[in-house]
Amino acid sequence: MVQGSGRYVKLLATLTISAILLSVGFLLWGLRDREMNHARMETANLTQMVVQQTERQFETMDLVLKGVQERLQTPFGTQQDLSGQTVRLLLNSRVAGMRQVRSLFLLDAQGRLINASGTNAPASTNLAETDYFRRLVQRGADGLVIGRPLRNSDDTGWTLNLARPLLAENGRFRGVVVVAVDLTTFEKMYSVVQLDYVRPIAFYLSDGTLFASWPHRESALGQFAPEWGKLLETDPTSAVQAVDHVAEDGTPLTYAMGHLAGFPIRVSVADDASQRLVAWRETAWPIGIGALLVSVFTALVATYLVGKLRLKHQLTMALNAADERYQHTVNSVMDAIVAVDEAMRIVLFNPSAEKMFGRKAVAVTGQPLDLLIPSGLRGMESPRAAAGNAEIMGLRSDGTEFPLEATLSRSVIGGKMQMTAVLRDVSEHRAAEAELRLVNTQLRELSASLQSVREEERKRISRELHDDLGQQLTGLKLSLSWLGSRLKDGKPTTVKDVDEMRHQMDAAIGSVRRIATELRPRVLDDLDFREALSWQAQDMFKHSGIQVDLHLQDADRVQDDILATALFRIVQEALTNVARHAQASKVEVSLGFRDNALLLSIQDNGCGFDSGRASRGIGLVSMRERCAAIGAGFVVRSYAGEGTRLEVRVPAEEAESPQRNA
Repeated sequence: MVQGSGRYVKLLATLTISAILLSVGFLLWGLRDREMNHARMETANLTQMVVQQTERQFETMDLVLKGVQERLQTPFGTQQDLSGQTVRLLLNSRVAGMRQVRSLFLLDAQGRLINASGTNAPASTNLAETDYFRRLVQRGADGLVIGRPLRNSDDTGWTLNLARPLLAENGRFRGVVVVAVDLTTFEKMYSVVQLDYVRPIAFYLSDGTLFASWPHRESALGQFAPEWGKLLETDPTSAVQAVDHVAEDGTPLTYAMGHLAGFPIRVSVADDASQRLVAWRETAWPIGIGALLVSVFTALVATYLVGKLRLKHQLTMALNAADERYQHTVNSVMDAIVAVDEAMRIVLFNPSAEKMFGRKAVAVTGQPLDLLIPSGLRGMESPRAAAGNAEIMGLRSDGTEFPLEATLSRSVIGGKMQMTAVLRDVSEHRAAEAELRLVNTQLRELSASLQSVREEERKRISRELHDDLGQQLTGLKLSLSWLGSRLKDGKPTTVKDVDEMRHQMDAAIGSVRRIATELRPRVLDDLDFREALSWQAQDMFKHSGIQVDLHLQDADRVQDDILATALFRIVQEALTNVARHAQASKVEVSLGFRDNALLLSIQDNGCGFDSGRASRGIGLVSMRERCAAIGAGFVVRSYAGEGTRLEVRVPAEEAESPQRNA
């Protein structure tokens, strides 16, 4: 029995030792596997963090490009000189506070550097041969282009250029707006994004060109990355994917590859296998020598803690993602969003509100709502006001009051009331309505005036026919009756009697011609446009004594009858206004072809008037209507005591319209 007990003891000891050895072996092997998986997971998480950080940086820089692009492609922006100070102020404001941006600059359609952020004027540099400029010109698309990394001319580092095209309203290519990213600053931003040991971070373009890395790889920048062929095995649709690789020096590496959403850029984080197991080797010896039970207990506790930490990490990531979506939604809304608490203090102020009120969110957050309301309306709002739509007045930082269309909503957050307003500036809408009302009023007045003028013209023609031509024809009829009676009675007649009747006939014909000329000068039908204006100038001097100087160097371009009639009537109406109102002694009429347009200018030296005030006269409205009918622009420049200048600008395509000339 003792032997059997010993056998059982040996067996139990063997089993115990075997169990201990197996437990320690499995424990160490399990710890090794966990360390490898943990390192791989850390590398993947680090890659995801770098991808997200890089996406935010490139999205920010692309938003800067889009902001400049959209601003310069508005009707106001297309009128700006790309090399002017206004555009430079725009560039400076867009890159303020962006450390990684070296410069924000503009290239014209020929690739010349014409404007840039900063205090100094840009150098006269031609960048037409850069890859991003050629790609934008060849592709002709309104999208983002990322150029190849370039070494700075002062050999202080590298630059990556992001570019977007600038187009005119008609789609014509005007130039390129470019953000130059300082890659040295860009790389240093990732120096702190490391874990327990250094994992090299690399950034590639879609063709495998390495444009940034940490630690810095000077000799490889701008070149095809050696590891790129292996990295191509990753799935481009996967957020982060790992692939094993052996470096040129034989070091086994694991690369975690990430893809930037919306950008042709990939990010990799390299993990050295030998570095992964350093911590495991340091832990394995104490575990093998120390108490196995304590080690197993510690391993169980560690496993429990890892599970808790993993759960906490998952919850944190979900919370950050939800917060990011919320912030992105609020910041991307085009309307202003302002929220206040029960104390009427601002708690939310999105970028559109910053732009609308001219104030920064950091400056107004926590401030009273009265800061945004005109003084006469303060104290009338309450966070418990009924939700819905309303029209209110806002106050900009410069003291300007402007109308707002507001959509109000109430909510309870943390047991406290919050009022949120979605605001829209309706200043332009109100101005457009006022202008439309003014135009309608002018059109009604023009219609009434035209009706009155038509009736007056009919009365005048009737009076001319009755009083002048009618009397002449009556006299001629009496003379013919007298002549017929003489001939019937056989009485002699003289040549003088016939000549007198011929003179009466000539006078009647002259009256007919005069009436017809007043309705439409014959020079418009029988002669050219230049002679028609010459006749009008002579007629003006004959009836008013006002000297009219003509400078018609490009009058030969007016070949179209509709255009000639419209321009003639505009000159006729303008000279009539001068004779009636200007008290002028001289008028200059010029017609030239400049800037791809036919320009008619009428300048007098009279008393002038305030052109900034709305005129109720029909003359200017009539001239504007004639300009609109031929697709021309009409400008009036006049100041009291300084004369008046009228300009009619007919684009070349309108002056040479085949539909009118046909």
